[in-house]
Amino acid sequence: MPHAVLLANRIGVLATSWIALAAASPAAAAPTPAAPAPAPAAFQPEISDVASLPPAGPHRVWLQEMLTGSAQVVDGDTGELLATIPAAPLSNFNAGPGQRTVYVAETIWSKGNRGQRQDMVSAYDGISLKLIGEIPLAGRVFMVPTQQTFGVSPGAGRAYVYNMQPSSSVSVVDLARQKVVRVVETPGCALVFPWGTDGFSSLCGDGSLATVASDAPKLSLVRSKPFFDAEHDPVFETSPTDPKTGQTVFVTYSGVVHPVTLGPTPAFAAAWSLQQAAGLPAAGLEDGALAWRPGGRIPMALQAASSRLYVLMHAGEHWSHKKDGTELWIVDLKARTVVRRAALDGPVSAVAVSQDDHPLLYLLDDKQGLSIRDANTLKELRHVDDVGRVLPYVPPL
Repeated sequence: MPHAVLLANRIGVLATSWIALAAASPAAAAPTPAAPAPAPAAFQPEISDVASLPPAGPHRVWLQEMLTGSAQVVDGDTGELLATIPAAPLSNFNAGPGQRTVYVAETIWSKGNRGQRQDMVSAYDGISLKLIGEIPLAGRVFMVPTQQTFGVSPGAGRAYVYNMQPSSSVSVVDLARQKVVRVVETPGCALVFPWGTDGFSSLCGDGSLATVASDAPKLSLVRSKPFFDAEHDPVFETSPTDPKTGQTVFVTYSGVVHPVTLGPTPAFAAAWSLQQAAGLPAAGLEDGALAWRPGGRIPMALQAASSRLYVLMHAGEHWSHKKDGTELWIVDLKARTVVRRAALDGPVSAVAVSQDDHPLLYLLDDKQGLSIRDANTLKELRHVDDVGRVLPYVPPL
């Protein structure tokens, strides 16, 4: 058989086979309609909410950032961060009754770090932290944050803002009417220590105390005789006070205690030595005189109900008052006795204490951690790490 015929026969057989296979293959069948795509899931509407703070308890502590200005609100019973209160750098904080209103004395610029300067007291709702008011100020002192430049009277009727523009003065703010009602010149005197419903005191450069009753018919600033040596042994500006009673404990750099009851006519009790209250010689003021001395950013805290003073102490020479404490001394102010000396695990720069019947003690260590302790036993209950460069403050209830 010729090759051409044989080849044609083979091609015909192969073509027939392929046609048969194609007919038998399901892929070759008529295409079936595609299954309908599933219906898109219905989008859930976005629901947003805003968290609110629970009512304040006695163990709430504020940790004020030293540079950024904001304050962390921490629950001392759990160590949990509850909220952050916004503020400009180097602001000062305070609160009204029940912490239902938060007040911030602050300074801002229209262009961030320059431009028009604006000084004000900002008021925030203590539950939602929503801004509820701004009270313009003519000026305000601008320095390291300290409670003693912004005070609120018991009941929060008045606020007192220490100013320097360019001389010393205090703006008296009516918080209900949200306005400055007067500015009191305080030449040679600084800081504010509120007492009663309408008065405040300031410390003066000659060691005296200035007293102002801001609601008196005729406003006057009355200065006492010097009660401490401002040149050789000044008192700590962070000396604690109880605005409700006027009980104030001014402590000098060397450890001399000056008890004063603030009021229209302040009462000065006899001074005494912390070191002698602990059975040690009083600290000397001469160069090189080593002794246990108070020191730190906030070296002492007053527990008013128990009349106990908690003091950070260190071994050092005179003028070492910025050195952190290595011991904590618990002082009975009525008996004028150091009832306990406790070595600390490491240097501590600041101390605060709650004002209830079961007080908590807050210690800020050199590792930027917060130790929360039972104020009576000093047992550590919990520790909060990495709180930053902050100043602890227990706001009033």
